[in-house]
Amino acid sequence: MTDIDKMRRYIERTGEKFPSTYHLSMGELEALKGMGRLEALALAFEYGRAKGFRYSKKVEEA
Repeated sequence: MTDIDKMRRYIERTGEKFPSTYHLSMGELEALKGMGRLEALALAFEYGRAKGFRYSKKVEEA
């Protein structure tokens, strides 16, 4: 199993279907595309973590 397969499996096993507001938009993907590869990956990871944090706070407040 590749690392990509492990990552996809991890996401699937989370069992959570996140609203589309917590996905990267096409504009955000285009902005990342123009960056250096490692810098873009690091930013995407941090952005995803921030979105997940905000989502969990929103769920806790509901």
